[in-house]
Amino acid sequence: MMYSKGIRILIGVVFIVSVVGGAMAFQSTYAKSTINQSHTNPPNYPENENGKTYGSSEEATSVEMLPDLIHAGSVNGIKGYLLKKDYLGEPGRDVPLYDVDGKSIIGSFHIGAKNMIYPKNKNGQTYGSATDATSPETEPELISAIGVDGTKGYVLKKDIDGEQPKSPEEAISIQKSRSPGGRDIPLYDVDGETVIGVFHGG
Repeated sequence: MMYSKGIRILIGVVFIVSVVGGAMAFQSTYAKSTINQSHTNPPNYPENENGKTYGSSEEATSVEMLPDLIHAGSVNGIKGYLLKKDYLGEPGRDVPLYDVDGKSIIGSFHIGAKNMIYPKNKNGQTYGSATDATSPETEPELISAIGVDGTKGYVLKKDIDGEQPKSPEEAISIQKSRSPGGRDIPLYDVDGETVIGVFHGG
């Protein structure tokens, strides 16, 4: 009689331990899946074997969304990546270029004046200050400007650049046809559609 009572208590203890253990295991896997969900911001970058995300900076709409390893060209056909901290670090220096594992150095990369990632509006146009660009080619599509009446807005890069000449002769004729007093171009809201004023360009 005493023996069977002891077994019943033992079975009860084992049952409680297994239920509590199962609940704890469930909680930890649940916590892991929720952490992973909040960690993967759009865009959805792939991960290497070390759990680091990698991809192009062009898919990111903000600095927070950059992958851990940022694609920056190739060396002998091998894709090269920069560490996020190197990419965002001080400009004007050479940094290591890594293989996709983020450990094997395959070359070096020169960080230019500013690697600016411009935000995009609802129409997919980049917008921001032209002073953050490293070259005319990297300027945003909508450049921040102040209109003739002091209104802050944006001008289309293509409006600022104007007609691009196809030959030196065409460049001279465009230059001659321009008004010496400059020209007025539309000043847009951040959407790139709503005209909110006028910008006077040279």
